[in-house]
Amino acid sequence: MNGTEIIDVVYGEGWDFGRGVVLGPIGAEAAAARDAAGEPYAVVLRQADSLGAIVAHVDWSHHYLGLWVSDLHGRRFMEVDLRRLTADRLYLTCRRGWAYPDEGSPEFASDAGRVTIELWPDGRGTQIVEPQGDMGGSRHTTADVPEEQRWFPVPEFGRWKGLLAPLGSDQAPGCELREVVEVARTGEACGPNWRAPRGMRPRHLNELFTPGARFSTDRQEYTVWDPIPAGTLRLPSGRLVARDPTYGECEQDAGFTVTVAPGDYPVQLASAGYTAEHEGRTLILDEYTAARVLVSERPAVRWESALLPGQDERLLRDGQFYGFGVDAGTGAFADASTAADLGRRFWDGQVSGVLTEDDHGIAVVGDAATGTNLIAYPSGRGDGAFPVWIGRDADGEVACFVADMLILNGAELLPTGAGEDRSPE
Repeated sequence: MNGTEIIDVVYGEGWDFGRGVVLGPIGAEAAAARDAAGEPYAVVLRQADSLGAIVAHVDWSHHYLGLWVSDLHGRRFMEVDLRRLTADRLYLTCRRGWAYPDEGSPEFASDAGRVTIELWPDGRGTQIVEPQGDMGGSRHTTADVPEEQRWFPVPEFGRWKGLLAPLGSDQAPGCELREVVEVARTGEACGPNWRAPRGMRPRHLNELFTPGARFSTDRQEYTVWDPIPAGTLRLPSGRLVARDPTYGECEQDAGFTVTVAPGDYPVQLASAGYTAEHEGRTLILDEYTAARVLVSERPAVRWESALLPGQDERLLRDGQFYGFGVDAGTGAFADASTAADLGRRFWDGQVSGVLTEDDHGIAVVGDAATGTNLIAYPSGRGDGAFPVWIGRDADGEVACFVADMLILNGAELLPTGAGEDRSPE
């Protein structure tokens, strides 16, 4: 934007980039009230009668400030994702830019080059360069972004020049911001066309361990079997670790920040079956869908992420989660005091061929000296990353930890009695 021009500031539910239209326009006073209450709203900085704009999506209840910049053709070419981690500071989690090959290219064209920078408060950062967008390869390198370009002041309501700094410009010489009240156009939708990014949420975790529960995916229907006993886990420190047992020492060995009373807790493996046709025969096939540590017999009524020290849910983008990685098709639970050592024993036993697994692929490695053990189980369909959720009872006490293999996370839970009976004979 030219710094010598008048820039209009308008507020609303959102902004239609293609048409340059404010959705659900509201006045500055109403927007300020939303800002103070943590309710979502949008603020748009634009030149009069232009499709080019800077749009801020504000939702303090989710610690979020998102910026989009569009060109004179109404195409978005920059996205900036900021999170309010302290009362007065925003952290830059992601900046993404698109380079359109010509003026006729549509928004987010498949051949538009992209550069993405992803940052974490611990100093890590990754730059992903895709010169040809979806039409070519990518190059991943370490992002070297100075501290002063990672953190920004929370803009005071109405002082929107502060939005320019996260975009790479902290000055707008001679630029005057002028608040303008837009009037809703006849027939225009008034609802927002955006929402704050949210990390993955758990779904149907209790039902994964409820015999007879049924799920439907776009490929088949599943029926949940009885939970499979996987042994008793000893937690002398009360700090649970979930990890790939074949890894060496890893960050998971710190254990989750939410702890339980030292003691022994039963472990269960969840499984579900579905039918498949093979050479004219109907088969019932099983998949392992989750594993859990039962802390109490009381049902879980709410769920939260199991986090390691330093992990912060406020930083997650849509669909992201904190979890443990698996490269050997096997997950495991152990106590933080001996997880790394028992993992090495698991690996040694696997390599030497003395490790014993039951019919479900469950293996237990114990340490007589400390009284601890490690319980390993198959990780669903194999390798990947899997979240662990903490279930709390009606009193807020920990009822269980569940490692979700994500096989049925996106499935539809069917009503009781729906579908045909597929119980094993």
